[in-house]
Amino acid sequence: MNIFLSCGEVSGDIYAGGFIREFLNMNPDADIWGLMGSESVKSGGREVWSYEELKLMGFLEVIPALPRIFKLKNSIVREVIRVNPDAAILIDSPDFNLMLARSLRKAGYENKIISLIPPTVWAWRPGRVKNLKRDYDLCLPLFYFEHKFLLDHQVNSLWKAHPLVNELRDVRVSQEFANKFAGKRVIALMPGSRKYDINFHIDILLETAKILRDKDYCPVFSIAPGLSADLADLLRDRVRGFDTWEGSGRELMAGSLAVTGVSGTVAVEAMLLGRYMVVIYNMKRLTYEILKRLVHVKKISIPNYLTSKPVYPELLCKEADPSRIVHELENYLCDDDNKREIDSRLKEARVLMGNDDAFKFWAESVNNILRN
Repeated sequence: MNIFLSCGEVSGDIYAGGFIREFLNMNPDADIWGLMGSESVKSGGREVWSYEELKLMGFLEVIPALPRIFKLKNSIVREVIRVNPDAAILIDSPDFNLMLARSLRKAGYENKIISLIPPTVWAWRPGRVKNLKRDYDLCLPLFYFEHKFLLDHQVNSLWKAHPLVNELRDVRVSQEFANKFAGKRVIALMPGSRKYDINFHIDILLETAKILRDKDYCPVFSIAPGLSADLADLLRDRVRGFDTWEGSGRELMAGSLAVTGVSGTVAVEAMLLGRYMVVIYNMKRLTYEILKRLVHVKKISIPNYLTSKPVYPELLCKEADPSRIVHELENYLCDDDNKREIDSRLKEARVLMGNDDAFKFWAESVNNILRN
């Protein structure tokens, strides 16, 4: 069996790795190749193009890279048409992968195209639903509410659980972590995995760290294992003088009193670990103004969609002020009644994430659709 796979960022690569591992367990002779990163390769994928080429974010930031992106897309289309794999599995990176799916269909690719982590059409640019109906044979979303939205719009969708539920079930603090931060009130600072995110948030997080340190907390910056060497070096240099953790960000959060960091998958991880998080997001002013006109939801953090009341404060652009961040953290840490209420909502949200092995379910679903 021959499978083409496309993922364009660290979080997508993690999901790709889990899918590849389970799919190869079921189909040990399968060749899974394409645009991927280190987690995919470790799980048995064959990297033909590096996902580093797609680590981009924001409308204005993407524009200078468009010629390179189109060249990459055209190269992939030519190779997929030449090899004619049994299926194309496109993971996250919606702008690139929607364009890739359309180009594959136009070039004559007639085999199955499957979306793992389809675009958030429920939140913005709902017109992309027609792309999913036209070009994809199956969508495998992360959340039940996404699955229901897709079904309501006549998109073929299947869902059982979020993959992080099974992955984070047994997260524990290592002895190394316990020894390093023994007796300290750790606050996890998560600057993200993209250069864009790090550049736009590191100054805010550094100022936050200074205030926290003055209040006798121990701010610890996560340096994600999946970062490129250059980006990891840049981050180490910027946070010099503060504690860092270069192991699993999940372990750092599990060993912390609370978390603050850039909006994204990390908020879902924090929720599943039962950790309170102050979600921040900063961007160029023009990008923000464009997004305000395109996005149809008032919240950006997924955990805030899973409960009757929001669980995490969201501080965007100018609101992401270090003093405000610390205030929100202490509003949780120092107010027992508020803490109990929020912890209860976190438990409520975790129940709505399902309770199964999503990677295995994804692999079984792909197997089933290829047999039909």
